[in-house]
Amino acid sequence: KIELPKLLSIMGYRQLNAFVPGIKDIIEGGYTLQDGTTALSFEEKKKRGEKAIEALASYQIAKDEGRDDELAGFESTLQENFDYFGYGYLDSPEQSIPNVPLLFYTFRVMVAIGFYYILLFGIVWYFDRKKTLFDNKWILHVALWSLPLAYLAGQAGWIVSEVGRQPWAIQDILPVQAAISSLEVSSVITTFSLFLIMFTLLLIAEVRIMVKQIKKGPEEKDEDNKPVY
Repeated sequence: KIELPKLLSIMGYRQLNAFVPGIKDIIEGGYTLQDGTTALSFEEKKKRGEKAIEALASYQIAKDEGRDDELAGFESTLQENFDYFGYGYLDSPEQSIPNVPLLFYTFRVMVAIGFYYILLFGIVWYFDRKKTLFDNKWILHVALWSLPLAYLAGQAGWIVSEVGRQPWAIQDILPVQAAISSLEVSSVITTFSLFLIMFTLLLIAEVRIMVKQIKKGPEEKDEDNKPVY
């Protein structure tokens, strides 16, 4: 078991002794927030979110019907509960928590690849300093076959970023299931297809250029360290 005391506190709040709530804390509340207030439970947030949604709907109806004398009351209720607006769209506490196993492993994949590259670059730098890089062909093969890992790390990081903020499109205000647009499915498919074709062509071009340069090999030099043509 490896422990790094205070690391999560530093990463999350840039402080040594900040409290980082766990899943149980987020659902049950009761802990002290950074501003000194006490965190509410999911159920209380949901109730306040539903009040905010209802107040907004009532405000819009009253405005359309010309009942201006009621607008201030609805607006006041909305403002009082607006910080929890998004919780009114959630049905259960489980919906407020992202996919933990997926985040657990993708984060570790991302970090592991990062440290692997640091080690790989260090070895390459060492051989290059010793002028023996091209004599150790195994490291060249390792470096070549390590290229896809950069894309894997990027995708893992993207998963951590996007899945980790679920269910929120806007924190506490707008969950992703409510953040929908009026775009038709055909429009989304068309856009996706165009991007897929474009990036596929770019990938093919990149691979062809890389293979060509690899087959060409390093540039030969004479005794005066000048390129030989």
